[in-house]
Amino acid sequence: MSSIAYVTDYKMLDNLRLNEKKTMNFWRLSTKTNFTDFKEGDLLFFLSKNKDHFSLKKEKGIIGFGRVASMHIGSVKAMWNKYKELNGFNTYVDFKEAILKVSKDHYLPTKITSFYLEDVCFFQNPLYLSEFGLNISKNIESYVYLKNDVVLKLLEAAKNNMDLWTSDVFYEYRIEAEITAVKINDAHQRINDTQIPLPKQQIIRKLMQKLIQNHHGYRMVVNSCCDVYVVNNNSITFIFYKDKNTDIKYLLGKAIMYRYYLSEYEVKFKTIDNDSLFADILNNR
Repeated sequence: MSSIAYVTDYKMLDNLRLNEKKTMNFWRLSTKTNFTDFKEGDLLFFLSKNKDHFSLKKEKGIIGFGRVASMHIGSVKAMWNKYKELNGFNTYVDFKEAILKVSKDHYLPTKITSFYLEDVCFFQNPLYLSEFGLNISKNIESYVYLKNDVVLKLLEAAKNNMDLWTSDVFYEYRIEAEITAVKINDAHQRINDTQIPLPKQQIIRKLMQKLIQNHHGYRMVVNSCCDVYVVNNNSITFIFYKDKNTDIKYLLGKAIMYRYYLSEYEVKFKTIDNDSLFADILNNR
């Protein structure tokens, strides 16, 4: 998992914040979605360029975040037709003017990129990356990668920095959920769990995504094709992919490692084929 902080138009965010939007279409002019290490499930933090949010060091501040649900490329008109006010503006004219304003040649681009964000949260006061061990240029105009340790510090600090326009319950739930997600994905990176051939990875991922669609609260472990989880209070239940060709010892080893790296949680396991006997073995190792 590798989140980013992206320089963002404060007026766009303020419009969404005041209307208590929990989803948004975060657009950018570049038509490249192939970041080095950024994908669906990662977090996008809003780095405000509003002068009122500059610290004494003239540093841009983080004023919220959202989780990337999907990425795609389309025309400006198509983006408006699909997302309307979730683009951050009340009218198509305002949306076009905002794009023209940031366009270097002041022409409307043929295509733009969309990051559709879910579970959007806003902070009451900006948080500054230098306070969490990351110094960035005051002239940054695009984005910067955030390591997991910085993300965890940001999220912990956000607990006591809730936006007054947003439900406290929603905020507390979302922030705790993302803290848990970062820890799970950090554990997965340490395990480095899969050597499954790419064609089969794609097949397994589709099956696991279908499982997520049919179960509220299920989420894919970022960078995994075969691990899904659900959180209930301080308990995490992993759902592993398993078929007749699965190496059982491999799953047992992975379960032990997840439990080791996530020792602060109660960790349980299931398999997608509902093998209750094997689940008992996993849960009693």
